[in-house]
Amino acid sequence: MFAEKVFINGNIYTMNVEASYAEALATIGQKLAAVGSREEVMALAGPETEIIDLKGNTVIPGLIDSHIHTLLAADMFDSESMVNCFNKTKEEIIEAVGQMVKRRQPGEWIQGLGWNQSGWVDTSMPTRQELDAVSPENPVVLLRVCGHAYWVNSLALKLAKIDSNSAAPAGSEIMKDASGEPTGYLTELAGRAVGSCIPQNTKEDIARKFLLIQDYMLRSGVTAYSDKALGVQSIADEPPEQETMEVLDELYSAGKMKVRLNTFLQPGPVMEEMYRKGPQIGLHDGRLTHRGVKMFSDGALGARSAWLLEEYDDRPGHTGSGRLTEEFLQTEMKKAHNAGFQVSLHAIGDAAVKQAIDAHEAVNPQHEDRRFLIEHLMIARDEDFQRLKDSNIIPSMQYVELSSDMNMIEKRVGKKRSMGAYAWRRVLNAGVKIAAGTDCPMDVINPFENMYYGVSRCTIDEEPQGGWHPWESLTRYEVLRSYTLDAAYARFEEDTLGSLQAGKYADFVVIDRDYMNCAVKEIKDITALMTVIGGEIAYQK
Repeated sequence: MFAEKVFINGNIYTMNVEASYAEALATIGQKLAAVGSREEVMALAGPETEIIDLKGNTVIPGLIDSHIHTLLAADMFDSESMVNCFNKTKEEIIEAVGQMVKRRQPGEWIQGLGWNQSGWVDTSMPTRQELDAVSPENPVVLLRVCGHAYWVNSLALKLAKIDSNSAAPAGSEIMKDASGEPTGYLTELAGRAVGSCIPQNTKEDIARKFLLIQDYMLRSGVTAYSDKALGVQSIADEPPEQETMEVLDELYSAGKMKVRLNTFLQPGPVMEEMYRKGPQIGLHDGRLTHRGVKMFSDGALGARSAWLLEEYDDRPGHTGSGRLTEEFLQTEMKKAHNAGFQVSLHAIGDAAVKQAIDAHEAVNPQHEDRRFLIEHLMIARDEDFQRLKDSNIIPSMQYVELSSDMNMIEKRVGKKRSMGAYAWRRVLNAGVKIAAGTDCPMDVINPFENMYYGVSRCTIDEEPQGGWHPWESLTRYEVLRSYTLDAAYARFEEDTLGSLQAGKYADFVVIDRDYMNCAVKEIKDITALMTVIGGEIAYQK
């Protein structure tokens, strides 16, 4: 059988250990028919074969983002309806809210995301009065960059019935002033009361947002991703999981969705029904899989809601707190395991990480291959790195998060604990795989910017010189592997994705410079020239 397409004259990094470099590749249907020298591959070319000259450009396997929140991420690009607070001063954000008020009718909600007080001159948490000054008649809710804290105005608090008598749910805070009144700063589940007041996305909104994010992914070389908490939309009280699954089925059936998507739902009625049905793997010709459950053990360091074993250095007496009881966590993990589902647990602080490992060991004492995912794993005790290996746990980590936390991490946890923070090298040295991702919209969707942080441990401005705790940096190969082979392994898909070799899906990206040999600072500027999924050119610059 002749190849349908042959790609020649490439600088191809296959990530195949047995044959790491190639010049050409051929496709038949969705699969790779051959990867090797020009002569070897051209032997499969027939009279109808399409020959595509790569002109010496670099090719890598399609990138896999292991952690995205699609509906939230789409809001980041919606400047008409959302206030973009990323990298803005408090004054700029307040001004942007005021401008949005001018385009709204009284009573209409104003939403935004991305604020980070760590970069402000005054690093204290913002207040409702600052928003009241520009938006007295429109409820306002602004999500922090970490996704775990909310800045709201007085009208939003009133609509949510949050007042001086309100108590926060476990693991959450309703910050109050000296007189006992809410300040307008909420964390974790305390924001749910506000979220329940916000109009929900329609099915049309959901479809538009998935296609919008897919467009950004294809332009960035991302061919597969995992949505960790499907349907999460801002701080909505009940994510529309069933509606979102129906929309995805329609989009894939119509051929509009190309990327390979794995979904993770939160515990609840829809997840219970999924447990009864069992995993749905490889729907729509290998493009869509429902096999995961996602839970949140704690919050975020920036919001001081991450759960620590000892108090925060910059907030004495406060350790954050866990959101899940040991009984609940183990019960849900057992349900998932018994039904054949994969568990993903958000755990940032060392107490949350310990709880995660403890729970996994309790429900899986034989260390069966469950591919349990710990999301973020920002701070861990020394002994827990080896426990990750012993328990066959996969950290799902986001290199970009260090860039936004670098200026505050030692203030939060001190120098000693910071030695176990964002410890990518220690994870790999323990013999543990890393599944890379961005957690977009909490951070940028651009995979190459994320990869730059993994190699350099610097900010986008290349600071500090030599990198923050540079001994924890990774090699280019290790970072790329975490975005390809190891990310595929975390999806149970290492036999079909993650490297370029005959028999696997023909998912790859052509980029504008040599990732392995360009200057480190250039990694963040790499651009996708062509993105191929299942042998189909899904994007071409």
